[in-house]
Amino acid sequence: MFLHLLSRPALLATASLLCLAGCGESEAPTGTGGIGGALALNQIVTTGPLNASALDTLVYVSFEQRALVPRTAQWDIALRRYEVRVNGGVTGTGDVTGFNLQNNRTATNAQVLAFTNLNTLAAFDAVREAQLPADTLFAADRLIANANAFLNLGAGIPTANGAAFWKVRTATGGFALVRVASIVFVGRALTAVTFEARTQTGTALGATRTFTITPGTTPVSINLTSGQAVTPALCNWDVQVVPSLYEITLNTACSAGTYPGEPARGFAGTTSAGDAPSYAPFLSVLTGPVPSSIEDPNGPFRYDINGDQRLSPTFNTYLIRNGTRTYKLQVIGYYGTSGAGGFPTIRYARIR
Repeated sequence: MFLHLLSRPALLATASLLCLAGCGESEAPTGTGGIGGALALNQIVTTGPLNASALDTLVYVSFEQRALVPRTAQWDIALRRYEVRVNGGVTGTGDVTGFNLQNNRTATNAQVLAFTNLNTLAAFDAVREAQLPADTLFAADRLIANANAFLNLGAGIPTANGAAFWKVRTATGGFALVRVASIVFVGRALTAVTFEARTQTGTALGATRTFTITPGTTPVSINLTSGQAVTPALCNWDVQVVPSLYEITLNTACSAGTYPGEPARGFAGTTSAGDAPSYAPFLSVLTGPVPSSIEDPNGPFRYDINGDQRLSPTFNTYLIRNGTRTYKLQVIGYYGTSGAGGFPTIRYARIR
């Protein structure tokens, strides 16, 4: 694929085409290099598909380098499948923040399906410095709810996101580590969910236990310590599978909560579930100005709106601030040239 350097739509014919290392599906998910140099003001850059398909690895993008860069380099945003994070807050050591313009929040599904890279370009180009919000409205990454974060959503039937796992504060005040190892669909019905859990005694996590829940059409409440489905009563359950919505929810009445595990450690390599900085009252993911939930109309994608179990770009616009520079960003694609999911295409421009 190519990187297109565009000015205003009227100047598209003069755009130059430059290929970036690491931009194709066959490339490694991290890379170095790029053409570098400060972007001209309001110069639109489109690049992708970028290989962000790994379930447990973020890839890092430098706007000024116009390239994927190592985590140790100066980077602006990080990508993993349909997630977009900024280099600040709970995600990175930088001072990058962002703001969501929510420009297509109220678009109907039919309107989203009709969006194309071309027919949305003029509106994207029209976002300029005059539309910047107050500095106090920019925010870094934080924890938000994503009740279907245990799924991989791409082309075809969803699969288990086995790389995702959570530190759980249980309903009785203990701690556990949990992940969804596999799921089974019959048609569009979620018929089986296999969990792996490690309960904590003192400061040590125990061995992995595997158990399978077979939900019907109603929510199933689960005690992570026993690995059993239970009839919900006060604090006897920790998490609940809601099969009709493909969701996992928490027993918030008894203060159950989660914090996403660190991919670098992995489920097997994590030594404690009781050391999270906080426990959110929902199945949590790290996010920021770019929501990583496909249920959020402010996010970069909507799922299955054409009955094809695919992600459709919303062309929502996000403002990304790094020091004195501010950029606008859209995620305009999710699939690679072969149709595989997890290969996003992005476009951005410096507006200040």
